[in-house]
Amino acid sequence: MIEKDLSNKRLLLIGLIAAIITVLGGELPIGWYKMPETDDTLMAQLGGYGNVSTFQLACGVLFGGIGIALQSFGFEALSHIIGKDGQNPKTSKMIHIGALACGFLGPVVHILCIALMYVCRGNDINEIMNFALFIVAPICIVFMPVYMAMMVVMFIAIFRKKTVLPRCAAFLNPAIIMMAVNIITFFGGNNEIAHSLQMANMGLGSVITFGGLFLLCKKQIQ
Repeated sequence: MIEKDLSNKRLLLIGLIAAIITVLGGELPIGWYKMPETDDTLMAQLGGYGNVSTFQLACGVLFGGIGIALQSFGFEALSHIIGKDGQNPKTSKMIHIGALACGFLGPVVHILCIALMYVCRGNDINEIMNFALFIVAPICIVFMPVYMAMMVVMFIAIFRKKTVLPRCAAFLNPAIIMMAVNIITFFGGNNEIAHSLQMANMGLGSVITFGGLFLLCKKQIQ
């Protein structure tokens, strides 16, 4: 049992380091922009995307693509912890599927979103919308329901005390952290810090989740 817990600790640690890399190198940099002043919210957002430098986009592709893929190890650890001793087999399987989606589809979604930001540079609005609707949206439609389903079953299993984790651990959930970041940054105004945090909402969720659960697992072993 201890050997398995230690293995899960290592997986969580890999996920935590990967999430930190994702946030610092792959998400915060691409959000460091300011939207132009205009009454059209959509055009202001697209204009902000178009102002992101090539260096920022390159950082997003490199660090975000690698970091998001490696975060799958952290989610795989969660599937092991929640499914420990044969508990919650369906929930464990769902998180396992979510981990695979994070490892393979997550980087694709991230890189395509960065490509969309590049397309926003001086292109016609129709071209931008076509790229978003026919290239970015289809892969997001596949990835996000799986990701969010993983968040929901994870919360339910932990909150209902069907795992070895305490009930409070249910709130160390990436989806909850994402919503909290979005609410806070909604009132942040049109500035680089607010936009960067918005871009990093998923990564920050993973950092808090993996970091918090890593500490809980460490306490259990000791």
